Amino acid sequence: MILHIVRHSPVNHPSFASCLRSLGSRQGLLLIEDAAYALLPGTAFNQSLRLLPNTVNIHVMESDLVARGIALDDLPGRIHKINYLDMVALCADHQKVVSW
Repeated sequence: MILHIVRHSPVNHPSFASCLRSLGSRQGLLLIEDAAYALLPGTAFNQSLRLLPNTVNIHVMESDLVARGIALDDLPGRIHKINYLDMVALCADHQKVVSW
């Protein structure tokens, strides 16, 4: 299993779109830092995440959501909010980690 970690804003950097194109079934996606902006309601980026297969696990750093003023209540149900300890465990649970 591969965990993809995206850290750049989907608006200003192509890494979000590139990651989604390479994301395979049964892989994980972790949004950190400015990549959390992809979860803003009503955006094309949010819609892209909603269209990913249910076999893709999507995680976001809760502290990055809070720091950017993104409402925790507006997140789709399949998004898992995690902390730094969870992030370490998530990385250890995957065979490979790709940072975008």
